[in-house]
Amino acid sequence: MRVLGIDYGTKRIGVAIGDTDIKMAVPFGVVVSSQLSVHSIVEIIKKEQIELVVIGQGGKGPMEAKVRGFVKRMQEFVPVEIADEHFTTAQIERIIKDYGKARKGVDKDSAAAALILQSWIDQI
Repeated sequence: MRVLGIDYGTKRIGVAIGDTDIKMAVPFGVVVSSQLSVHSIVEIIKKEQIELVVIGQGGKGPMEAKVRGFVKRMQEFVPVEIADEHFTTAQIERIIKDYGKARKGVDKDSAAAALILQSWIDQI
């Protein structure tokens, strides 16, 4: 099954695509957060034949409410699961830092989405 992973942010939304048959997730890109972000992601879902969306959710607070609202809008188009994303951006930043000069061109938002999705895939 083809799955879309999302690292939701108020400015940027990291996107990754994974496949449960081959048990792999890869960064796909970034969508700028706006009123049209759901539409942009639905276009990706259609084009990439996605059957399920996995959205990362961290702790409690104002961001939780924003993620829940985003999940609700996405559920109008595709089934959605929520996955724990505690510290994924920090993990990605540490990994990118370890690569030194090779880190140029690596998008931390889509890489975080891939990490969220890969963790979800590894647990199913």
